[in-house]
Amino acid sequence: MPTKNTTYTYRFGIRAKLLLPIFLGFIILFAVLILIWQPSQLKKGKADFIVSQTKILKSLSPSLIQSILSSDLSSLHSNIENSLRIHKNEWKYIQLINVDKQQLYPIFDKKPDKTKTLLEIKLQIEENAEVFGDVYLYTDWQQAREKEIENINLISVWSIIIFSIIAIMSYILQTLWIYNPITKLEKITSKFSLGEYDATLPKVTLDEIGLLTDSIDRMRHKIKASLIDLVDKEKMQRAIVESVPDAIITIDTKGIVQSFNPGAENIFQYPASEVIGKNIKMLMADDIAEHHDQYIKNFSYSSSQKVIRPNRELLAQKKDLSEFPIELSVNAKIIDDEYLFTGIIRDITERKRVDRVKSEFISTVSHELRTPLTAIKGSLDIITNGLNLELPHQAESMLTVANRNVERLLNLINDILDFSKLDSEGMDFVEEQFEITPFLNNSIEINQEYANKLGSQFIFTHGHEDIWVSADKNRLEQVMSNLLSNAAKYSPKDKPVEIYTEVSNNIIRINIKDYGPGIASEFQNKLFEKFTQSSSGNTRQVGGTGLGLNISKMIIEKMGGTIGFTTEEGKGSTFYFELHSV
Repeated sequence: MPTKNTTYTYRFGIRAKLLLPIFLGFIILFAVLILIWQPSQLKKGKADFIVSQTKILKSLSPSLIQSILSSDLSSLHSNIENSLRIHKNEWKYIQLINVDKQQLYPIFDKKPDKTKTLLEIKLQIEENAEVFGDVYLYTDWQQAREKEIENINLISVWSIIIFSIIAIMSYILQTLWIYNPITKLEKITSKFSLGEYDATLPKVTLDEIGLLTDSIDRMRHKIKASLIDLVDKEKMQRAIVESVPDAIITIDTKGIVQSFNPGAENIFQYPASEVIGKNIKMLMADDIAEHHDQYIKNFSYSSSQKVIRPNRELLAQKKDLSEFPIELSVNAKIIDDEYLFTGIIRDITERKRVDRVKSEFISTVSHELRTPLTAIKGSLDIITNGLNLELPHQAESMLTVANRNVERLLNLINDILDFSKLDSEGMDFVEEQFEITPFLNNSIEINQEYANKLGSQFIFTHGHEDIWVSADKNRLEQVMSNLLSNAAKYSPKDKPVEIYTEVSNNIIRINIKDYGPGIASEFQNKLFEKFTQSSSGNTRQVGGTGLGLNISKMIIEKMGGTIGFTTEEGKGSTFYFELHSV
């Protein structure tokens, strides 16, 4: 962008362009006058002079013929000499020869020497088709030529004067109508290049330049409004970046820090001046820093817009070299044909502490409850089935209810423990490769007895052979048990639950379809949330903790898959999950 000290050298500016047609016109006019018009006029003047002299000579013919017929040489000589005296400035010599080739005049004079201006005019003397001889006139047109040249020069001078007046007037008008408005326009628009958009553009003409001025002025208003809006947005973004408690750090492809917001200063205990221009590895734990260059290198050959998955938990290092847990999300953007990486970092030290306390509390409470509940359930099973006691009907009913409630409490505790482990990433996943069809048959067999208790059954309607997946088999079995038990709970007794697979683009989908009441629309968006159960069907009769689907979703996503459902109220639902085949 030009600065205030920028100067321009116009090699061929608009003033020169306006003068060029006038200058070329003057040269062309001068060349035409000198090379074409003047010679042409001089030639025409010479021809006119010859014609005039010939007419004068013809006027002598009657007297000459009379003298020849009367053989009066004295009269002949007298007429010719009288004409020579009258036209002494032009006529230099006359020669008269009769038809017999005798020279009648002059008798002794010689012809004059030839000059550039001496012309020879021959005239045949005749009357009534009778030829009497020839007259040769030698005339000098020097005076006529000089007069002709004087007239030609006078016309040329006046032509040049008139053209010059027109050129000067044209130049003045061009300066007023074109040069001055454009110069004013250039001076004002040059201020725009310096960011001075408050400068006004006066409408100096009503022609195309005026229209151009109006267009530039409208553009000025739009640019000014856009800049104001951009400045406001930049102020807002800057205020957000400076006020947000999270660290926002920008680096280039070499890992050099480009920006370091106040949130980052607070978290890492570094002032921005000590970090900007240095490598980001100074803020990383050693085991993370040694792999950072490879992260960026891998990105250079990747089409992904993320270097690492969002919300990744890592260890960072403060100025005092103490390490602390962070949550990191990195995005890559192209600015000026170069990649810039923006990292959003959150100090999760307190969250980790709270999670640890929560996990310890849940684990303690769950274990403290599970141990006595297991003992109570064992005792109830012995009383109900092991001792063969004959109990009153009311007591037997109460024991059955107690046993069922204890079982529900144990399931709830197990689900809470699983959820706690998944939420804190404390659950271990052991991946192995296995064929999906035998796995599904085994899951159906394991859960078939549960379906039978509810008056339902599982049918594997369609499968694909030789399709393998890589996943934690036990955790996937837990997902299948949850989805199959839910389908059995809501499926009518005369309609089986159908299990089938679909394969597309190395993705296998496992579907569990029931013909129950479907899922109400108000529950569909929150079905996979914690402690959520649809009000459709007989949930209270069959029980449930409301954590099964949430746990299933977390397990599938931990294994890189997706889970979802389709439903139609009154006709049933199909729950599915998808995994990559290997």
